[in-house]
Amino acid sequence: MRGGPVHVWISAIVVGAAAAATVACGPRPEPTDSVRTHEPAPATAVASIRSAVALPPNADGNPRCPDADAWGKDPFGAGILVTHWSDDTAPVTVLVRTRVGSDQAQRALLAPGELRLFEFPDIDQAAVSEVLIMTNTRRCYVPADPAALG
Repeated sequence: MRGGPVHVWISAIVVGAAAAATVACGPRPEPTDSVRTHEPAPATAVASIRSAVALPPNADGNPRCPDADAWGKDPFGAGILVTHWSDDTAPVTVLVRTRVGSDQAQRALLAPGELRLFEFPDIDQAAVSEVLIMTNTRRCYVPADPAALG
């Protein structure tokens, strides 16, 4: 008899180990509703939190720029700063219109994802009537940042 009892015992051990692993790693029961610790938020509440409040266009019909674009008082010196976050590679023009009639503009070529601070040291924040950002594909107005107007 060529290795008969040894092969039987090894086969029995392998089968037993496989059965034990199957039982130990089997499916776990799902928790019932009675043990739930929180309720999911209603879909309408989630949608209302995520939706931004759309501001109306300015007097010329230009839409508001994205939230990353803003202007305010320069904290390091005289004048104002305009921040612009570029989402594509395009020339950008920032136009600051004033109430006193002397408008100023700056132009730059930005890369995607680049944040640029445009400095206008000769413009007092009280004199600003509106700030526009223009690219080859978009023209929008920039809201004043209330935290930067101090």
